[in-house]
Amino acid sequence: MGLESTMPPYEIIEYKLQNVTTIVGCITIANSGFTSLALLSNLETLQYSQTGNSSSCSSYGNIITIAKNSLLRRLYFTSLKKVIVTKKSEYGIYLVDNPSLCITEEELEHFLKTEKFYAPHIQICDPTSGSWSLNYSNPKNYRIYCRLDSFDFFDQTNIVSGCQVLTDSLVLNGTKEYNQTEFHDRLNDIEQILGSIIVFQSDIVALKFPNLWRIYNFQPTLPVIFLQDNPNLAEIEFSNLSSIPYFGKYPDVLYTFSNPLLTQLPLDTCENLYKLGQITIGDVNRTSSALPTQEANHTTATTSEFSVDSGKGGSNVTNSTALSSVGKVSFIYKEIKSRHS
Repeated sequence: MGLESTMPPYEIIEYKLQNVTTIVGCITIANSGFTSLALLSNLETLQYSQTGNSSSCSSYGNIITIAKNSLLRRLYFTSLKKVIVTKKSEYGIYLVDNPSLCITEEELEHFLKTEKFYAPHIQICDPTSGSWSLNYSNPKNYRIYCRLDSFDFFDQTNIVSGCQVLTDSLVLNGTKEYNQTEFHDRLNDIEQILGSIIVFQSDIVALKFPNLWRIYNFQPTLPVIFLQDNPNLAEIEFSNLSSIPYFGKYPDVLYTFSNPLLTQLPLDTCENLYKLGQITIGDVNRTSSALPTQEANHTTATTSEFSVDSGKGGSNVTNSTALSSVGKVSFIYKEIKSRHS
């Protein structure tokens, strides 16, 4: 189903779609004049298919594509329960370049439970929890979403004090001079990140997220946490991280390369990351990976540069030369730099 700039009157479309509960195919709504998509409020299940004359599906490659709709304000996908992703589909729900669109917290939570959700820089409308610009007397009753005015990444300069949810990736690229105390205080407040964590060629000494519990990777070509060429980085903490609904193309929850002082992980951080996905530690001579298992206790990768003791249990470690890893790491970071160029 494609609804683009040239389409029948809204009343006809609404009449035909108001009782639809299942679609096998895709939905593409681009360059439309819609202000809401309430006409799809009864849709419950959508399964990707390119059968028939679905040229829009093959063009975008997503199950639901909503893009470049300047007037669109709300979705109202109140009945949607299942988005069935196949290997041929690029994304499940793809929301991009809809400048007036906001989604509710309930919609966000539902979409985050689907596979391949992509909506960087998303705006939360009328959050029941609040907004960073307002002062509430009881901070326990609201959640603070932070969204940049421009389509860009968060870094050490633009995280507002008290941010609990970042709506895009955190990228520290070449960070040199910064207020360590202030920066770490702001990281302490972050509970969710909709994107990746990228730290590249910086002078960051420590990277601690004691309250971060969920990362949803909006960067499918990047590892969830990627640390490369940080000569002073000696300490990281992800002691409460428990949910990564979507990884992307890489199985790594943590990929570090050429961070010479990062020789140990705290036990709670190591165990949390190990339960969620693969940990890869690389240096100029070798790369080691630890793969998650279902055992209660784990031992992570050990190389000449990196070691963690995590109690009982066996190891599941593979070693390889760093030649392929060097090329892989360089390629990864070029991809994220090109996104906003």
